[in-house]
Amino acid sequence: MKIIDSHQHFWNPSRGDYFWMSKDDKTLFRKYGVNDLLKESSTTDLLKTVLVQAAPSNQETEYMLGIADSTDLVAGVVGWIDFENINQINQLKIFSEHPKLVSIRPMIQDIKDVDWMLNKNFNKIFNSLIDLDICFDALGFPVHLDNFYEIAKTYENLKIVVDHLMKPKICKNDKDEFNDWKNKISKLSELDNVYCKFSGMVTEACDNWTEEDLRPYYEVVLNAFTDKKIMWGSDWPVCKLRTDYKGWLNSSKNLTKDLSLNEKENIFYHNVIKFYKLKI
Repeated sequence: MKIIDSHQHFWNPSRGDYFWMSKDDKTLFRKYGVNDLLKESSTTDLLKTVLVQAAPSNQETEYMLGIADSTDLVAGVVGWIDFENINQINQLKIFSEHPKLVSIRPMIQDIKDVDWMLNKNFNKIFNSLIDLDICFDALGFPVHLDNFYEIAKTYENLKIVVDHLMKPKICKNDKDEFNDWKNKISKLSELDNVYCKFSGMVTEACDNWTEEDLRPYYEVVLNAFTDKKIMWGSDWPVCKLRTDYKGWLNSSKNLTKDLSLNEKENIFYHNVIKFYKLKI
């Protein structure tokens, strides 16, 4: 079964704009490039990837688009613009001229103001995304789900994908937190313009995680979004905090083993092409 990874990163900490990355983190604080991914995924059926931003700067988006120009492995790029600067609409138009720019992702999980995305001044930027046929990657935590629902409802022609199931706390999560996340993400799934990435789960789980720890969250998302609106992503190299590329892929295959071949192909291949309009 051919696989398109809907969510992975390449970065070089020496560029200086990965503010969230600790220099003491021996796993993440190093350069990751195309050859690293090819080596780690060499025994898988990985065909293409979508490269996702990891720094809040236009320069990193240019860096990623440059990588996309240099390799056929990258089929799409999720970039970044400064929503708080209305002049960035011009930058968005420039980025949109690149054939592999498919989406924009503000780093909402790192913004202290939970209601930041509801700023009325962002209206022109959201409408520009729609006009330019660029998607929106929703990065955040369960506390942001209500606001993402409001955005998705307001801009019904904006294609939105929830990154990492909206990062529910899988490690030592309690019943109330689980049910709150379940109810809100299920409500969000009812909107036709919202998809979900089956990614980022292992880093929200405990160090000694098992597939059974992940299963309740996977089942909620599968029931809510169905195989028609879910796309698999590795979140590599962040996933290396818990496992390697093949380890997460194998766990994902185990979690989806009861699905039909057609349903699996939707999750691991077709949906990402449809959502981002990838040219494969």
